[in-house]
Amino acid sequence: MIKEKELKGLGGWLILVGIELIFCFIFIGYVTFSRLNAINFIDVWTQLLDPYSKMHTIHLGLFILGDMGLNCLLLLLNAYIIFLYFTKSYKFPNFFIIFSSSFIVFKLIQRCWYLFIVLPFEVKFEFSFIKDIVIAIIYTSIWIAYVLKSVRVKNTFVNGRRSEVTHSDIIS
Repeated sequence: MIKEKELKGLGGWLILVGIELIFCFIFIGYVTFSRLNAINFIDVWTQLLDPYSKMHTIHLGLFILGDMGLNCLLLLLNAYIIFLYFTKSYKFPNFFIIFSSSFIVFKLIQRCWYLFIVLPFEVKFEFSFIKDIVIAIIYTSIWIAYVLKSVRVKNTFVNGRRSEVTHSDIIS
């Protein structure tokens, strides 16, 4: 049987958390910067601002700016959390929970913006929006519970604390 003192370091299920953070950073970065394709973005933006264009609506422009702004915030927060993860900072669990929760909140905001700004011009409502949110909530709840309850997390993310006492030392 594995002793609790051995449960330390970026191993076990904690590796999946790190992989998730890295893939999330790559995905958010790709989505954000692919929308900044210079020719396409400028063309769409000028059509949105041209009052004689069929695409003219200030709300859609605000949706695009808001969506990109939220993605940039998530990207910066994700980069900071990856830094905390690899430096094994004691701040990591709290920031991971904040990031995971904010990811769901940002996703809800994006979906609401989409429903009120873009969807009125579309004919059908897609239930995949609700499904995506429910899956994200379940997935996030599992990882938040892991970060809160895991002995490995408590023993690994101790760098930067005033006292270097680990969870296993307290139990002993």
